Amino acid sequence: MLSGYIQNNKNKGIIKTPSKVILFGEHGVVDGYGAISMAINLKTTGIVLENNKNKITINLRDIGKEINLNIEDIPKIDLNNCESDLKYVIGSLRSIMNYLINNKNINSFKPFKLDISSEIPISCGLGSSASVIITTIRSFLHANNLSLSNKDLLKIAFSVEKEVQGRASITDTATIIHGGPLRIKDNNNFEELNNTELYNLLKKCDFLIVHVEERRKKTAQLVNEVAKHPKKVDIFKEIGNIVNKVQYTSSYEELGNLMVKNHNLLKKLGVSTNKIDRVVEIGSNYGYGAKLSGAGGGGIAIILVDKTKKKELLESLNKLGVLEIFNCKIEYNRA
Repeated sequence: MLSGYIQNNKNKGIIKTPSKVILFGEHGVVDGYGAISMAINLKTTGIVLENNKNKITINLRDIGKEINLNIEDIPKIDLNNCESDLKYVIGSLRSIMNYLINNKNINSFKPFKLDISSEIPISCGLGSSASVIITTIRSFLHANNLSLSNKDLLKIAFSVEKEVQGRASITDTATIIHGGPLRIKDNNNFEELNNTELYNLLKKCDFLIVHVEERRKKTAQLVNEVAKHPKKVDIFKEIGNIVNKVQYTSSYEELGNLMVKNHNLLKKLGVSTNKIDRVVEIGSNYGYGAKLSGAGGGGIAIILVDKTKKKELLESLNKLGVLEIFNCKIEYNRA
């Protein structure tokens, strides 16, 4: 089953697709040490409507742009000729149509209108682009009364992200499609952690996603800097040990302590910032623990909430002056 869900009304489908965080293992995963990712309930919403013209019309509400495409033109579109902020959506349409034409011998497609909006902040490590890609593909399938396996969907979505970005990891697309927590083994392999102690614990957890500050460096630059770090091998081994241990964690306190340990190792790698460190300190004082999530250099931190101290936690974060705060929970597959 796909993570997220579809609501059906007359002549309309509402498709909601989650985002993701890295719980443990940033940067170490690049060298094969593994990571734990988790789908969360900050979502992209696609509203699918009928269209009486032979077009696919997509309204990107958050950026105030509309796309109108003749159906027969879509499989031949060159993304190099598209505006940068439209490439994910147009590339998704082109890729799903070509996949169905070449692999399923389907050559006739229905017109539809699609409104896309998102509550996910962009470019901060939450997988906003992957969420939009998957929303677009699933909206197309819904409009045409078609379905695909998770394996097929992952192949298509990952190809779009890789083409647009130049390089990509399966982490975002795999986590968002499968839901729940995943262990990412490398760029081609992962395993679902359903029915593990960690999964059962995460279902009970409340998290805050804190958009601390704008990122100062791109992911590729941070990865390259970490690759040159003189102690990276030792640090990655310690991160790998945390990833191995966390699967058997069954208490808030232990989970929070491991989050802080992972953060301190990322801090040693030089990918944290003073403000993220301050958020992690606040999250440790008024929650069970916290850490940066993603490549670092700014962006987001995740805090494991202690409900008895949530008021003080929010007051301290607002006093610090972070950009945004989101309440979130794990998003898991709906059977």
